[in-house]
Amino acid sequence: MKREFIEVPGNALLELLYRNSVFKLGSTVWLSRKKLAGLGFQYIAVEALVREHVIAEDPTVRGGEVYNTIYRDRLFSIFYPPGDHLADASLTPKPDGRKVLVSWMDLQDMLPNPPLPVFVIDLSLKFIHTEEEATKLKVQIAMSLSVIREYLWDAHLALTGVESGSTEWISDMVGYNKMTVTQNKPSELLWGLDADKVIILRPDAPQPLSRDDVLEADGFLIGGIVDKIPRPGLSRMLDNLVPWGMPRRLELRGSVIGVPERINRIIEILLKSRYMYNGDIEKAIVSTMTRKDVVSRAYVEIARRAARRGSVSWDLYRELKAWLPIRKKDFLEAAKKAKVEIVGVEPIED
Repeated sequence: MKREFIEVPGNALLELLYRNSVFKLGSTVWLSRKKLAGLGFQYIAVEALVREHVIAEDPTVRGGEVYNTIYRDRLFSIFYPPGDHLADASLTPKPDGRKVLVSWMDLQDMLPNPPLPVFVIDLSLKFIHTEEEATKLKVQIAMSLSVIREYLWDAHLALTGVESGSTEWISDMVGYNKMTVTQNKPSELLWGLDADKVIILRPDAPQPLSRDDVLEADGFLIGGIVDKIPRPGLSRMLDNLVPWGMPRRLELRGSVIGVPERINRIIEILLKSRYMYNGDIEKAIVSTMTRKDVVSRAYVEIARRAARRGSVSWDLYRELKAWLPIRKKDFLEAAKKAKVEIVGVEPIED
């Protein structure tokens, strides 16, 4: 009988807590209250996996409720100081003779093995970067790990083509982690993980990413390139790194303009599409766009409309607002950059 795995660590933890009748969870280790309130059991699950903590019986730990959720028709709560509510068990690095209810290994056994989908950032072209670009690349890698931890955990992120001596360069920014860092080529890593369906993300790919692509892929390959200095066509080299991979582009309403380009934001779009929006890529893109992205897209839409009519009206703003997270000041900025006059009645909202 084939074993069923749970992809999201937070859900796997809830299942294990349910089996052990732990409905009120506390902690004896320091945790971020902000992350607890936002991510709840996902945050605790990742901490357990990465730090190799356990959940042990502990009726003495107290705290205030910072998070709760319903799982299998039961209420599960997280308590953290200050507060007087008693927990059933606690996250701890040392059980000190207390009964261990859930170990980090129990949790890992519930998760996919191999850890698919895997997000691969290839760094074989790191040498082409300027010092400023390399610093930005390092920051984007750290942010990629952070966003992966919101949905999955470290084992789903891999850095390939890492030259000897660069491990310290990466760990300086990323900190303690359990992601894969290897000198191997992406094809070697992905083949070893039995990743059959691999999507190669690049903006000049011949086909757009589809709903089925994002929901069914075993792996996603992203180039570790920060293009402060434009290098046209460089991303096409990714196709040669994984011969069976399928090149795809992220697009919003038929265009790549305004689609976030940072590595961490690309990964965020993929994760949101798969785990929040049931494959709705455009919804994920819109929720990830920065103000700069919005203005860039508005500029193109305004320029197109103005090319036909000589000017644009506030009606275009209303049209864009139906699908783009745009504000009046964004629209005005884009029109100013396009040197296009806005006519008609200005809306009074925002």
